Amino acid sequence: MTTTKLDEEQIIAIEELVVSHSYEMLALITVLENKGILTRQEIIAVVKELHQAGV
Repeated sequence: MTTTKLDEEQIIAIEELVVSHSYEMLALITVLENKGILTRQEIIAVVKELHQAGV
């Protein structure tokens, strides 16, 4: 595996992508929660399961 050093513009672009993705996920979770389809605790449990499974 090789690594590539990112320049400042690439780092900022990646940070913006992560923040944007986080807002999108939060919006989706909030809508599903508001509709009574799932709870935040269910999401947290599934995230933990996926993390433990190495996904």
